[in-house]
Amino acid sequence: MKLKKFLTLALAFTLVLSLAACGSKGETEDNNTDQTMTAEELDAKIQDLAAQENAIIEENTDLWQKLFDAMDGMRDELPQETNYGSYLLSGIELVKDQFTDDEVETLTDGAEKIRDLENEIQPLQEQYAALQPADDSNADADAQAFPAFTGKDLDGNDVDSSLFANNAVTVVNFWFSGCAPCVTELGELNALNEKLKEQGGAVIGINTDTLDGDEEQISEAKGILEKKDAAYQNIYFDSDSEAGKFASSIMTFPTPYVVDRNGNIVGEALLGGIDNEDNMAALQTIIDQVLAADSVN
Repeated sequence: MKLKKFLTLALAFTLVLSLAACGSKGETEDNNTDQTMTAEELDAKIQDLAAQENAIIEENTDLWQKLFDAMDGMRDELPQETNYGSYLLSGIELVKDQFTDDEVETLTDGAEKIRDLENEIQPLQEQYAALQPADDSNADADAQAFPAFTGKDLDGNDVDSSLFANNAVTVVNFWFSGCAPCVTELGELNALNEKLKEQGGAVIGINTDTLDGDEEQISEAKGILEKKDAAYQNIYFDSDSEAGKFASSIMTFPTPYVVDRNGNIVGEALLGGIDNEDNMAALQTIIDQVLAADSVN
C-alpha cells in the first residue's frame, strides 16, 4: 500500500457516497463551513483534511494494511456507509478476531478520527461539486483527447496510443495494487472485456504503481490479475510523459474512462468500481453511445 493512494481512496469513497446522498440529506445546510469559499479554497481544505487522514494511516502502515487485507475477504458482508471512517469501523468489528486487543484499540481510535474528519470533508465535497461548471454534453468540439503515450504491457510488449484506433470503444481503467475496491472489481472488468471483444472493443488497465516499468510493482500487479483471472491487457508508460501526468492527476480509484476510436474521452470519468450496479449502468450507457456513433462513421 502507498500512503498517497490511501488518501485518494478515502477521497473517492467520500465523494462517490456523499454526492449520491446529496438529494436525500437535509442536515448539510447547517454546518460551520464558510459558504463564500472559492473552489480552490475548498479543494485546499479538502486536501488538508485528507492529508490528516493519511497521517493516521502512516503511523501504523503495516497494521492498516493487515486490516485492508482482512476486509477484502469479507467485503460482501460489509454494510454500505457514507463515511469512510464508519466503513472502517464496521470492518474492524467484522474481522477483530484476527487482531490483538491492542491492535483493535489502535485501529478503532484511528478509524474514529477518520470518521470525524470525513464528517468535515463531506459538506466541503458537496460545495466543491456545486461550484463546478455544468456539463455540456453537446460540446463535441471540446472533446478531451486521451494523452498520447508509448509504453509496454505487463508482458513487455510495446504499446502506444494507436491501440484506440483498433477498438470501437476502449474502457481505460486506472487502479493500483493496494486499492481493495480496485482489486475486487477485476473479475467484473474481465467479464466486461470479454463482452466488449464481441463488439469490437476492449478493456485496458493502467496500474499506476507500475508506471516507469517498476519491475517489482509489475510482478505484484501481474500476480493480482492472475489471482483474479483477469486476462485483459494492462499497460504502463513513463510517469513524466503527458499520459503519466494525466494518471498522476487522478484523485479517485478505481476510475474508468471511455475512449472512442479517435482517442477522445467520451463522457465523464466514473468514480468507483463497476461492481456497483449504478456505476456499471452509467458506464454501459457511455459505452453504448460510443458504439452507436462508431457504427455510423
